[in-house]
Amino acid sequence: MNCPICDAPSPAPRLRKSGVDILSCRSCGTAFWRPRGGFVPSAIYDAAYFEGAASAAGYDDYGALEGAFRHNFARRLRRLGAPRVGARLLDLGSAYGFAVDEARRHGWHAFGLEISRAAARRANDAIGDAVVAQGDAQSLPFADGTFDSVTLWDVLEHLPDPHRVMSGVVRVLRPGGRLALTTGDVGSLAARVSGPRWHLYTIPEHLFFYSREGVRRLLSAHGFRIEWMRAEGARYPIGYLLERLRKTVIRRDSAARPHWPGSSIAIPVNLFDVVTVHAVREVA
Repeated sequence: MNCPICDAPSPAPRLRKSGVDILSCRSCGTAFWRPRGGFVPSAIYDAAYFEGAASAAGYDDYGALEGAFRHNFARRLRRLGAPRVGARLLDLGSAYGFAVDEARRHGWHAFGLEISRAAARRANDAIGDAVVAQGDAQSLPFADGTFDSVTLWDVLEHLPDPHRVMSGVVRVLRPGGRLALTTGDVGSLAARVSGPRWHLYTIPEHLFFYSREGVRRLLSAHGFRIEWMRAEGARYPIGYLLERLRKTVIRRDSAARPHWPGSSIAIPVNLFDVVTVHAVREVA
């Protein structure tokens, strides 16, 4: 087996989590695991993924995080700069459409693509105009050069074939168009110290655990020039942080969602283990 990102041979065992062996590339540092035959990613992202307190995967209540997530998306979008008149943005992995709606508020003609039929339906019910399509990021149903920007907020790690996705992103971006994404950094101090208890080692939804070098090689292979990459904080409700602790560190199942006083209060958090990346599609 070679590294799915840089094609280096003989990845080394890194750790075992949730019954699967996670491997680590000796060259680019990206970690990953390979599902057995019959694995269907779309089957993971049903309605319970977004509202499942008893589920080991996903969220207790994604909708309850709207305020904090909108704050984070708005700040990330401002870093893209003000869009020109008529500029189009595609958000991949849109969930309930919070990022798409924030982009529209910031002047973009924004559209989303979401693999979950339930989430896409909820997004369109809330936003209107059917701006979030249900579909797979690995087969983008858009014409060449349609978009000025493409965003993937905490999505890259979910995708089974990142090279196929990036090929599609390059195709639908105009030359000189911008790509912005966030993903976990497996080489960060928090990830290395936490070991198997790192909060982003979530199986089966996360298939890849990128290093910074892995992200660089993935994007470079598809003609992107990285402008900057850095660890930025985000705002999260206290209840959500406790939920992550319960699901990923203490135990991963619960019959009922616990409630804590002040759990809706959002606070800034930065463990320096999530990187934000801005890149430009080079003009051939």
